[in-house]
Amino acid sequence: MKSIGGMLLAIAISAYVPLTSAEAEELPFIGSWDCEVAIFTFTPTTYNNGSDDLAIEEVQEGSDGSYTLLFADDYFITLSGFIGDSMGWFSSASGDNFDCRRISDGKS
Repeated sequence: MKSIGGMLLAIAISAYVPLTSAEAEELPFIGSWDCEVAIFTFTPTTYNNGSDDLAIEEVQEGSDGSYTLLFADDYFITLSGFIGDSMGWFSSASGDNFDCRRISDGKS
């Protein structure tokens, strides 16, 4: 039996639309987030997981409002549930899920 998270991820990935560079400037996850285990910071081109900068190779927007960020070596994360200053973070590699709270919008 598949987990709910796994099924939601499969739906989100199957219904993506690649973003243009202009749209990347308006991404809802840009900024710094307290994600339980570390402060994660996102720009349109990089993701810092609290210790390492990872180059974002592609951003895919799901029809459900989620965003999947693709990195080197077939690694990706999915960000979803954007309500106010909160979002969900999910890693397909580890299966980890974190609730994140916005610290900064990255514009200052």
